[in-house]
Amino acid sequence: MLGVPPAQRRQIETQYQGGVLQFIEDCLDAVCSEIPLKDNYFWRVYITGSYTPECCPEYLKEENFERLRRDGLDRISVHTDSVQGFLEKNDVRISRFVLLDHMDWLSDRFFPLLEAEWQAIVDRAVPGSRLIWRSGGLRTDFLDRVHVVFRGQRTPINELLVYDRQLAEQLHRQDRVHTYGSFYIAELAV
Repeated sequence: MLGVPPAQRRQIETQYQGGVLQFIEDCLDAVCSEIPLKDNYFWRVYITGSYTPECCPEYLKEENFERLRRDGLDRISVHTDSVQGFLEKNDVRISRFVLLDHMDWLSDRFFPLLEAEWQAIVDRAVPGSRLIWRSGGLRTDFLDRVHVVFRGQRTPINELLVYDRQLAEQLHRQDRVHTYGSFYIAELAV
């Protein structure tokens, strides 16, 4: 649990039957007995400190790396900023958001930043935007408290999200990292 923010650790402690120790045991058990290690480049690099040509991220495989270099680098731009900062500084419309687990970190002491981020997402999202995120906890209950201004009205963010729970659960079971309690896929109905 090194490097795990206190808010995320509290979610695991309060939501996971058996607390943090049982969570870690169950994660390791799944990685070692349910998920094939032969192509699990996440755990390979944790254990050995390196990848192999066969067991590495797709973008590092020779044929994909060359294709990316040849056909894709002109479409990539690097920004060092928060999600909210990028969205507020750039007049762009976005259809896909990968939020990872940082909302867990903002959920307690930095809740106003979480709401401001969601406002920026709603302001820049195209209709039907898709969002994915994960959480250390089994639930992201903190989203129940997030409100944004939508069409001039203060609106709970969960009223704007249409979850694909079945696909999220299916993909979460296949997660090779397997150190998160939950995974979410939602469409933003704006």
